Amino acid sequence: INVSLDISKILFQHALLNKLYYASKDTVANFDKAKEFCTTNGGGYPAEIDSVEEMGVLENLVKNVIDLRVFVAGSDAKSQLTWVFQRTQVKMSVFDWIPGEPNDTSGNEDCIELKSPLHFRGRMNDISCNTALRVLCERDLF
Repeated sequence: INVSLDISKILFQHALLNKLYYASKDTVANFDKAKEFCTTNGGGYPAEIDSVEEMGVLENLVKNVIDLRVFVAGSDAKSQLTWVFQRTQVKMSVFDWIPGEPNDTSGNEDCIELKSPLHFRGRMNDISCNTALRVLCERDLF
């Protein structure tokens, strides 16, 4: 595992709250590839939003990138509308859904994306885990 970042593969990076956040420059094929990207580039994992403060930080990171859509951690595949972090299976408690979300369109929207357009109230949308998106990763800084 490469714990250093290959800057050529990173759209942006930002250190805050004792964590390093970084987003892939290119889309990845699906959520499994998103996890792989985070691990092999920087030694991180898809961002786990576990506080209102962290949600605010991440929303500020993505809001000024035009039409940015990124995977973050979260799945309700095992129990509909019970969202957990895939890495730890810890139940999620902080959400900022776009109005009308989560809606589980087609019955297979079991992952979470953050979206950047400023006209949305809220940033989170449930989406198929097989969607090709960028990924927002996090890594602890000690």
